[in-house]
Amino acid sequence: MLGHRDLDNTVGVLFGGRSSEHEISLRSAVFVLKQMPSRFRIVPIGLRRDGSCLSLEGTFSSEDFKDVEPADLAEFLAGRRMRTLPKANPVESLILPFRTETLSTLPEYQVRLLNLECGVFFPVLHGPNGEDGRLQGVFEMAEVAYVGCDIRASVIGIDKHLQKLIARQHGVPVAKYELIELEDWQANASRVIERVRNSIGFPCFVKPNSLGSAVGVNRAKDEGELSRYIHDALAFDDKALVEEPMTGTEVECAFLGTGVHPKITIAGEIAPKDFYSYEAKYQVADGADQFIPARLDAARMEELRSHAAKLARAFSLSGLSRLDFWNCHKTGRFVFNEVNTLPGLTSISMFPKLWEHEGVLGPQWISELIEGAKLRRTQMLQRQFGITAKS
Repeated sequence: MLGHRDLDNTVGVLFGGRSSEHEISLRSAVFVLKQMPSRFRIVPIGLRRDGSCLSLEGTFSSEDFKDVEPADLAEFLAGRRMRTLPKANPVESLILPFRTETLSTLPEYQVRLLNLECGVFFPVLHGPNGEDGRLQGVFEMAEVAYVGCDIRASVIGIDKHLQKLIARQHGVPVAKYELIELEDWQANASRVIERVRNSIGFPCFVKPNSLGSAVGVNRAKDEGELSRYIHDALAFDDKALVEEPMTGTEVECAFLGTGVHPKITIAGEIAPKDFYSYEAKYQVADGADQFIPARLDAARMEELRSHAAKLARAFSLSGLSRLDFWNCHKTGRFVFNEVNTLPGLTSISMFPKLWEHEGVLGPQWISELIEGAKLRRTQMLQRQFGITAKS
């Protein structure tokens, strides 16, 4: 059994998952595994597409992953001793923690989650079941420290329509859009098509309401494509969004909230050479031009950061997030696109690049996230039970 100090610095890194963003999770996980500060021991936890859950026996350091690339991660895991965790459903497994001590001796209490001894969990799971509040709820039920946004912010972060409603309420512009619900689509698809044609027109963009990384996003040029793409989007979710196209570039700010004063970077800019698809984001090296900092004058940069800070508070963000906007050339306005409460952490992702520009490298912000997770757990237990816990 690990002592408290060893447990405190043992981090369970979860990756994979059952969502359509499985591959992105593996890419992000490799970055985190390589950048983990040397004082932390790592327990890799892989969630397969079929729902089974695997963990390597023992603990590792970032040095063990220095030569591992995303495509090699499965081979790396297969070459080592693994244990299959007991439940087929990872969330069902996660909800069976047990304590070695009672709450009355909380300073010494340890939570063993999934029969693993980890002081902190670092989920690198994109999409449903990873960043939508479900996993975060399980962690909080188990009273375990975990990195990232809490339940409330995660629920907002997975719901693009809810984000738009909140942004609009706080005076931040959003693109014109139509919400398409599965029930309405099944009842009268022709009426839905007519509504979109009259309110938005063509071309337009169709996307699932609760997926990121441009998964399921398509550009419809006519009614035939619109019908097909709505059908495709509703295969991922029971809601879809149809949005007007934005003429401009995407500008993004990175958020780090691990203490009293959250931090927001200057904006980076993405200028896609064409539609910024999943492939352009993750598979094509020159799918878009990136500019850090964004090509904005000082006043415009401050305006954008003000929007980002306002929405970070409105969305109750904590841990790490990325806030995305359009710099609309036609109107000269910034238009809110979406918040990502577990942004991509690949070698080409904007989040780590923005912090690097600020002089904050991966090991530093990863350390801040882990220590912030411990502090949040301590504060949560103090609020719930009126007792003092070791972070």
